[in-house]
Amino acid sequence: MYILGIDGGGTKTKGVIATEAGTIIAEATVGASNPNNVKKEDLKKELGKLIDILKTESRDAFKEVKRAYAGMSGVDHPSARKEMKLLLESLLPESIPVTVNNDAITALYSGTLGKPGVVQIAGTGSITFGLNSEGILDRVGGWGYLLGEGGSGFAVGSEGLQEAFRAHDGLGSRTELTSLICGHFQVKTLPEIIHSIYNAVNPKELIASLSRHVFTAADHGDKVAQAIIQKNAIHIGEAVSCLINKQFNENERAHEIPVVLAGGLFNRLDLFKGPMEEIFEKYSINTKLIRPEIEPVGGAVIAGLLEENIKVDAGFIEGFSKEKL
Repeated sequence: MYILGIDGGGTKTKGVIATEAGTIIAEATVGASNPNNVKKEDLKKELGKLIDILKTESRDAFKEVKRAYAGMSGVDHPSARKEMKLLLESLLPESIPVTVNNDAITALYSGTLGKPGVVQIAGTGSITFGLNSEGILDRVGGWGYLLGEGGSGFAVGSEGLQEAFRAHDGLGSRTELTSLICGHFQVKTLPEIIHSIYNAVNPKELIASLSRHVFTAADHGDKVAQAIIQKNAIHIGEAVSCLINKQFNENERAHEIPVVLAGGLFNRLDLFKGPMEEIFEKYSINTKLIRPEIEPVGGAVIAGLLEENIKVDAGFIEGFSKEKL
């Protein structure tokens, strides 16, 4: 059996065709596919390109795909989910049923293989998402960058920009972020970046990309950058604790709750882990932090298999992780 799994986000979209054992037959990566940030025509173009690459890599496997499962950012609202489903159905043969869900559930499954737990996504955007033993789904945050996405690449990058401009105006402390951001845009003075920021095709992605400079400055001992990271780490700890307390019953909380950490910010878990664990201790939250061995697109394949009533065991991870995605 072949499953087509898709993981779509604010920066890139990845797709694979894989077997129930986790063997990857075809793979492809294209641009962003969050409908809140990408124009409809560009969205169709990127997803069409993704499907075409997968089809080209293995026409035989593509013909035998049993189900397509897409974990996508920006599809929380039923109308957005329906539109995404219709779009994918228009790009795929009628014989392939399509399921579209929030990308948080596929990220969760990449760490728990479909079992209950919490996933904290901290990529371009952020969301805290959980599935309890009764199959009830709930979330904290993830409302989009205009409404605040603490613990995201956008939040870290945006706060880095704000602090650099505060320093420029004389309102804040001097920070290495000023020179790092100027270097990023290849300008001499900070105000020169205004046009690039406000005229960016995807300002959220651009600002999120600046988060790496906050980490660089923090590594160099910059107090302003370190405070930004600590603030966002505390936000993540608070969000996870809040979700666990409201979603999991006392018996469940007596055991370790798996917390899957997904997204690029957790490549620097060394900077986030301490403040997060202090918050868990503050609220007496018993967690098991998991960095998935497979990418969220693997969770999409797992979700597709579960929809076909096929159980997934640890062997899937071993098979899937052998492939270089």
